[in-house]
Amino acid sequence: MHSIDVVKLTSDLVNIRSQSEYDGEAGVAKYITEYLDDLGIVSETTEFSKGRCSVTASIGKGEGLMLNGHIDTVPIGDERKWKYGTEAKAVNGKLYGRGTSDMKGGVAAILASLPSISKSHLRRRLLLTFVADEEVSSRGSEWLIKNRPMLFNRVRYGIVAEPTDMNVQVAQKGHVVVDVTAKGLSAHGSKPELGHNAIVDMSKFIMSLGRLKFKTRDRVLGKGTVNVGRISGGTAVNIVPDLCEISIDRRLVPGETDTIASSQIKSILNSLGISYEIKTRGYRKPFALKPDSYIVRLLRSIVSSNLTGSTGYTEAELYNAKAGIECVVFGPGTKNIIHKPDEYVSILNLEKSKKYFSMVMQKWCI
Repeated sequence: MHSIDVVKLTSDLVNIRSQSEYDGEAGVAKYITEYLDDLGIVSETTEFSKGRCSVTASIGKGEGLMLNGHIDTVPIGDERKWKYGTEAKAVNGKLYGRGTSDMKGGVAAILASLPSISKSHLRRRLLLTFVADEEVSSRGSEWLIKNRPMLFNRVRYGIVAEPTDMNVQVAQKGHVVVDVTAKGLSAHGSKPELGHNAIVDMSKFIMSLGRLKFKTRDRVLGKGTVNVGRISGGTAVNIVPDLCEISIDRRLVPGETDTIASSQIKSILNSLGISYEIKTRGYRKPFALKPDSYIVRLLRSIVSSNLTGSTGYTEAELYNAKAGIECVVFGPGTKNIIHKPDEYVSILNLEKSKKYFSMVMQKWCI
């Protein structure tokens, strides 16, 4: 068994840009495939669209454990805002660069752990899924579940190596996007009394939406949230606007659904007498594992950490809902610095997570 430098591995992955929908993941997929080849692990690269690539590998037979990570990143943004540059750079115990925490550090920790298992004496199966497009619409994972269903046969448990600050995440909020259009009546801007201003109506609705009361509370996740993230309206300054559109990010806790969220919003609009259209899209259910789930107990037997929840979405919910896999989320990254300039991962956390993933593999496989 040879030791793999997890910091170098993370750096290599970070320095291959894979901004979702800008670069694609082909370069990272090629690197991972060659790495697995060097370990004697047969893998498959799948491409759901040109340059949009995922890598999978199945090791051993029988009941399966999935280790998962996405290999795309959010855009780098304005490179002038990055103090240490956008490529991997180690400074004072931290490795900086886009994707270090979200989540090439987690992927690297999984990869660096693989030499710790003997492929010829596995008593159970290990499934590796390094997927594309998680940051936009999860098309990589959706494609695998639909087109490679046998991969997930008898895979009961999974670990998604998203950033959790080394805590075991067992719950996450769901979300739905709600698009609302307020309808008014256009008129000349010099005679506003002859029209009906849709922007004014929408402003009243937004103020009322901010006072929305959330009746459902979850023990781990707390209450749901609402955020108006986009607004547009009007065609010219001298025309009374007949339309105003907003998009609402509604985060859900267990017990809440897209239908409940839509009904709450309709109730406010109706109370204000606003003429409107409403549509929902991108619905993902809230997700929670029971604390006594086997995968939770397995991971907590190795790492001493808190059981936590997340306001953001990970594909743990997707694999649970569509492939029946009980997934925890656990990784070396730090949540509060992802999607920002000077994203970083703790080098100590990288080393620890490599060790912990190695122990998980040995307990499951050997």
